[in-house]
Amino acid sequence: MLHSKNLNFTPPFPGSVVKFISPTGGFAEQHGEVFPFIAYAYGQPIGRIAAIINHSHNSYHQDRVGFFGFFDCIENTHVARALFDTAFRVLQKREMTSMRGPYNPSINDECGLLTEGFDKPSFVSMPWNPHYYSALYAEAGMIPVRTLYAWMIPLQGHTPIRVNKIVARLTKRSKVSIRTLNMNDLNHEMSILHRLYNITLDRNWGFYPISLEDLLDAAKDLKAIADPSLILFACMNNREVAFSLSLPNVNELLHRARQRKGLLRFIEMALRIQLQKPQDARLCILGVDPEHQNKGLSALLFYEAYIRTKARYQRSEVSWVEKNNIEILEGAELMGGYRDKTYQIFEKVI
Repeated sequence: MLHSKNLNFTPPFPGSVVKFISPTGGFAEQHGEVFPFIAYAYGQPIGRIAAIINHSHNSYHQDRVGFFGFFDCIENTHVARALFDTAFRVLQKREMTSMRGPYNPSINDECGLLTEGFDKPSFVSMPWNPHYYSALYAEAGMIPVRTLYAWMIPLQGHTPIRVNKIVARLTKRSKVSIRTLNMNDLNHEMSILHRLYNITLDRNWGFYPISLEDLLDAAKDLKAIADPSLILFACMNNREVAFSLSLPNVNELLHRARQRKGLLRFIEMALRIQLQKPQDARLCILGVDPEHQNKGLSALLFYEAYIRTKARYQRSEVSWVEKNNIEILEGAELMGGYRDKTYQIFEKVI
């Protein structure tokens, strides 16, 4: 691995990248095409990239955007330029109008280039890269088009009095109940998440609907790492109208096994996930049905996620959050959070 000597690098779970780039994988079967490339020097890999065509995105937005992802490279502008140019030509040949990324392989997966916060490992399903990548992107003519934040919220202190008063008022007037995910009826719960995900997040830039098949596939991994107490539904009139999804930061466990090689690393990672508990969690998604927005449900659900995470974990990363999502950013700051990492999405006209 190119970054195995960097203390902040967390190797992915074995086989997780292959699953995405494989022509028989879920992304290729449902959404598009992935064209992976590896750069070699003297018989050793020194970089990689994938050109990606996401038919689901382009059909939904009625455009012809091309994508790239899975970029890794040594600190060498010539190698990086060759990788970007290779992906560019693939997309150009297929008449795409731009090259956007990094997406691994879509906006519904790990995405973004880390541009601030290199001095610590990434949280679950968030990317990490060394600091010099920004210069490689710039040299290749990639222009930042979106900024995304990760906020860190310590969970040791008391909730602010102001927040408690706001939540008390919201709870009194909203007549909402909160329930956790039922792991014994996961397929049904995934169908609810599918409905809420697609109606609550469609205002996000670059969004396209996630398929139920994608969620059911994700549920297989969810069983191994999820903490049901951190996956919440807000209900009104016996119907789920909002949700938040937090996950234990299993990257902590993967990071501890980073010195192992081959099969031993796989075994240690699997055992740690089964037997150890992470200290931190990540709030991945929070969404409210548009029909019930502006009723304080977002603030109420954010508070509930905070309280329930606080009972079992030390910190919560809220990520990723678009720069213009003022409601969530202000909520994170109100809870004592601070901006911990910055990510960017880049694009280049073809």
